[in-house]
Amino acid sequence: MSSDTEIEEGIRFQVRENRTALLCGALSVAFAIFILIMRLLHPSDRGGGALLYLPLLCMLIFGVGCFVLYCNRKLIVEEMKLCYVNLIGKRKDFTLDEIGFCKIGVGGNRNAVVLYDLRGDKLCKLDFDMYGIAQLYQYLVDNRIEVEWAKERPSSETAYLLEAIRKETSVCGEEIRKCSEEFYENAESVFREWEKNNSRYEVRWEIGYAQYLAEDLEGKCRFRERVSSVKEPLEVIPDSYECLLEAYLKQGDEYVVDRHGEEVNIVLPYLSNSKSYQVGERLRIRKADEQGMTDWLEIRLEALAVELPKHKYHTEAFTLRHKLSTTAGLAHSAQK
Repeated sequence: MSSDTEIEEGIRFQVRENRTALLCGALSVAFAIFILIMRLLHPSDRGGGALLYLPLLCMLIFGVGCFVLYCNRKLIVEEMKLCYVNLIGKRKDFTLDEIGFCKIGVGGNRNAVVLYDLRGDKLCKLDFDMYGIAQLYQYLVDNRIEVEWAKERPSSETAYLLEAIRKETSVCGEEIRKCSEEFYENAESVFREWEKNNSRYEVRWEIGYAQYLAEDLEGKCRFRERVSSVKEPLEVIPDSYECLLEAYLKQGDEYVVDRHGEEVNIVLPYLSNSKSYQVGERLRIRKADEQGMTDWLEIRLEALAVELPKHKYHTEAFTLRHKLSTTAGLAHSAQK
């Protein structure tokens, strides 16, 4: 995420081949050249002829093809204008209004992302693992383009990200407090039920919302050391606002940490005021799917109950460097 002054104005991004194509091309060419050099340096009386040079030629062609694919094939998006460039560099221009719907993994190819026009004719075909495909999906969702998924979805990190985007909803600043209070009650009941079922450990969860600016979450450090730049109570929602539901495991007044000194915690991204990909809209407050988060939380807590007796933990006294609250959002929204 970008900070307030760094959020890019307008919609501009590209969907292009990831570096796997470049790596495959480089390895293929390098391997073919290596074999050829070794052949020239150490000639064999047994010959080889076409049986050797034909596979080398195929490897070189494949490698060069990967380079061309990486350099040429892409989808360029600028506001409502889209331009698809295929493998041989041929351009096809169309607009957002011309997109009728999108299909992902339909028709036997689980790796395909296909855009169609209003008449059902194909505009372009992309691959699921291309760099920027999540931005394209967000662009389609924000602009209310219908997306059809295959019944059997790819099981990859990208697939889970797109599923999260599909289920998220947009809210206004005045709605955050009520939504956060309701979700807090649901999440707290899950944590308290876990405490009850695992009372033998004599531990409890300290839970609450932490409100940050996006730049507060940059860099690597323990979550207990994160410092929030958000000035509470909030009068307006900052441009790069991030709200997380955080939970820290405690025994008595001290926190439970592992042998590496890392606190035992669970962090759930709940709200984000981030760039909107809807034409004409700069920012959008996105709320994660609450049912999905609750389901994931139950699974994570079950796994933690199994992990606790298998590892060495101890307690440590420290103070969180940021505030945890039972609600989030505008201070005055509850009065409206």
